[in-house]
Amino acid sequence: MTRQISDAVLRPGPVEWELWKFPAKGDPVCELNPTKKSTSGAQRVVLALPARDVLALPLWISTQANPAELAELELSSRHLLRRNAAVQAIPIETRENRALVLALTSSDDADAAPYFSLAREFEASARLWESGDADVVVWRELGELCFSFFLNGKCVFFSATGETSPGPAFCGALTRAAVRLKSEAVLNRLPAKARVYGGFSEAELTSLASELRVDVESVSGPTPPTLPTLRSNPAPPVAKIAESQRNGRNKLAKIGAAVAIVYLVFVAALATETVLRSLTLTRLRAEQADIAPEAEAAQKAVTEWREFRHAVDPLSYAIDQLAAVAREIPADQVRLTQFSLENGRLLVAGEAADVGQAYAFSEKIRASPALADYDWTARQPQLAGKSKVRFEMEGVRPDAKIDIQ
Repeated sequence: MTRQISDAVLRPGPVEWELWKFPAKGDPVCELNPTKKSTSGAQRVVLALPARDVLALPLWISTQANPAELAELELSSRHLLRRNAAVQAIPIETRENRALVLALTSSDDADAAPYFSLAREFEASARLWESGDADVVVWRELGELCFSFFLNGKCVFFSATGETSPGPAFCGALTRAAVRLKSEAVLNRLPAKARVYGGFSEAELTSLASELRVDVESVSGPTPPTLPTLRSNPAPPVAKIAESQRNGRNKLAKIGAAVAIVYLVFVAALATETVLRSLTLTRLRAEQADIAPEAEAAQKAVTEWREFRHAVDPLSYAIDQLAAVAREIPADQVRLTQFSLENGRLLVAGEAADVGQAYAFSEKIRASPALADYDWTARQPQLAGKSKVRFEMEGVRPDAKIDIQ
C-alpha cells in the first residue's frame, strides 16, 4: 500500500468515530466524534465502512473473465448479495492462468448512516491498515475485535468477530479463517506474525501470542489511516441510491442551466438582430428619402418611354416579330397556327411532325438575337394525332404590362 493524501478520512475507531485530516503541511490530525461542521472544510471525505458492514470474499477466477461480473454472480449464487448492493472486485495477484480477486459488497449500518451524506468516496476500514511484514492485522473497531489477512502487503480477507476480548473464541475464529484461506490457496502459509493496533494490554497481547502461536507486534496510540492505491468504493445501498438521486438532480440542474443559457443566448441574438434590423431600416429610409426625387423622375421617364416605344421600337411591331419567328422554323413539317403580340407578350403556337422538331423550334426561338428581349416559357408538347405534335410558347418583355383582374 502507498499512502496518498486525502482531505479527510472518517474511520470507526476503537470506541468512537475518528475524523483524520491531512493538511498540506504538518502531521495528520484526529478528531473524535466529528460533526457535519467538522467536515465542511474538506473537499473530499472518504468514509471507511466498519468491517462488520462489508462482506469480503477472496475468489480465484480466469484471467480472461470479467472480475466484477463473476464476483457478483458468485455472491448471488451464495445468497450473500443484498438488494441494491454493488459488488467490487479488487485484483490481488495472478498465478499462471488464474487471478485472485477480493470481492467486496457492503450493507447499511445505523452507526455509519449519519456520515453517508458527507462522503464523496467509500472504502473498507480493513484496507486502511498497514501490515508491514505481518501476515495478519488485529484491531478494535467500535468495541468489536476485527482481523484481516495480508498477502504480499495486500488485504485478501477480513472479518469482524463480535468479540470484545482476544480470548479463545476470537483466536478460534481467526485460526479457522486462516486454515480455510490456506486450503483455498489464498494464503501460502498459516500466519507467523500478527500486527496489533490500538490499546491492547500486555495480558491480551500475551494471550494472542499464546493462542495463535505467532509473533505479536503491537502498535500503540492513534494510527492514521493509509488509503490504498487501488480504491474499492463499496458504497452501501442507501448511499448508492442517495448518490444516484443526487446525480439525477445535478444532471437536471445542469440541463436546466444549459437550457437557460441557450435561451439567454437566443434572446440576446434576437435582440441584437432586432437592433441591427432597426438600424438598417432607419438607414434605408434615409437613403430612400435622399433618392426619392431621382427615383420619381426615373419612373416618369420609364412610363413615358413605354408609351412612346410602340411608335419607334421595331421590337414592338407585330409583323417584324412574326418574321423573326418564321425565320426560325426548322423544317417544312413545322407550321404556325397562332401568333399574337399584345402588351409586350408574344404568344406562338404551332404543330410539328414530332416532339424533336417542336423542341428544336423552341430552342431556336430562345437563341434568336431578334427575340432576345423576351423571357420565354414553353408548355410540354402535346400529341394531336398521328405524326402531329402541338406546341405553345410565350415570351414576355421586361416592360410587359401586367393584367390585374
